[in-house]
Amino acid sequence: MIRYRFRSALLIGLWLCSARFSLPAWAHSMYQAAVLLDFHGSAADAELQLPVERLQIALNTQLSRQSIERERAPITSYLLRNFSASVPGGVAFRIDPIDSPHLFSIEGAPYVVARFRLTPPAGARADLFDLHCGVLLDRVPSQVVLVSIRTDWRTSTFADAPQLVGALRGSDRSVRIDRRDGNWWHGFASVFDLGMRHIAEGTDHLLFLLVLLFPAPLLIRRAKWVSYSDMRPCLWRIGKIVTAFTAGHSITLAASAMDVVHVPSRPIEVLIAFSILVSAIHALRPVFPGREAVVAGCFGLVHGLAFATTLAGLGLGRWDRVASIFGFNLGIEAMQLVVVAIALPSLILLSRTRLYSSVRTAGAIFAGAIAISWIAQRLWDLPNPADALVMALAQRAGWIAIGLTSLGAMALRSPRLRADSVPHHASENPASVFETSIHTIQENCLESQ
Repeated sequence: MIRYRFRSALLIGLWLCSARFSLPAWAHSMYQAAVLLDFHGSAADAELQLPVERLQIALNTQLSRQSIERERAPITSYLLRNFSASVPGGVAFRIDPIDSPHLFSIEGAPYVVARFRLTPPAGARADLFDLHCGVLLDRVPSQVVLVSIRTDWRTSTFADAPQLVGALRGSDRSVRIDRRDGNWWHGFASVFDLGMRHIAEGTDHLLFLLVLLFPAPLLIRRAKWVSYSDMRPCLWRIGKIVTAFTAGHSITLAASAMDVVHVPSRPIEVLIAFSILVSAIHALRPVFPGREAVVAGCFGLVHGLAFATTLAGLGLGRWDRVASIFGFNLGIEAMQLVVVAIALPSLILLSRTRLYSSVRTAGAIFAGAIAISWIAQRLWDLPNPADALVMALAQRAGWIAIGLTSLGAMALRSPRLRADSVPHHASENPASVFETSIHTIQENCLESQ
């Protein structure tokens, strides 16, 4: 009993000690203030995020939603007296309020948010200057104000990953902002890379495009996919599909990124999964033969709306968004071309063999099953174990393409596996194709022994 009480007392003591040491850090983070800088052209915008309880101390008054509306002029006056910027020579920037201070919830805590425009002196730019902030620090010595660059095209800094440049506290109330190493190409290269990574990681976009390409090398006979077509028409169809998809998503990407079109994300994600399902059905049996490019362009409009959500999170100004749309779209197209270039050899080689019917059928069924699971997940928030499988396959896409290309090359060396030696009735039956292919491979192995 004594041992049990001692152990209980020890655990309670450790818990109280941990609480004692963790509470100040938690309370400090609640009352942390911030200055966020957004650069555009030669000027900058500054957003001040001030915890209400600390601002009450600085103003020596109680603040509520109603009182903040009444006290906007005194609050703005206090901020302008304690917030400024100047070039290293001492010439001050002009500080203009963009909007009135308002109450805002940040991570569940009440903050007063105010925004100001920082205009440099005539002939200067906001490339090198000193930011001075005594807001809250004049009345609350323990206050900390974090200064971060939230968006800056020239240094490729965006709202999804702001750059901390300084912390103001006590008498240390100035921080130097130096952007002289930045240039326009830094921002362009960053969004170009973002576009490439978005496609590389966007398995649903790639799956739609690849499944739509499955029947591109084939001809149609009696409403079924049969033997392969010549190389030139095959490449022409693939080129039209990729171009139409590009045109479609470029239109809606630009319209959504420029705030012309607003569509909720959930229906867009559901429609993207539905586009994969439609492509998978078409890969099994011709649903829209000869109109693959039209379908790719129409569904490309939907995919472009999903692409735009990535740009929306960057927090860029209007003119920077124009450049970001161009660079982001180029990155998407570059990665699409890489993916098509990797997949094209296996598509063309396998389409000349009797194996392609089985490969196409298996791929279409797999894509259709994944699409149905995504539709259910995005409609009803159901768990989807297929996500892990798709990501694992996507990470090995290069090896899969090499394997399929090698399989196609080996099958072409066998006269019995080449598609030009197959009767049409056999090529229409995937099961018989698979059985014949296995039989041929077994015979070749016996002959080699």
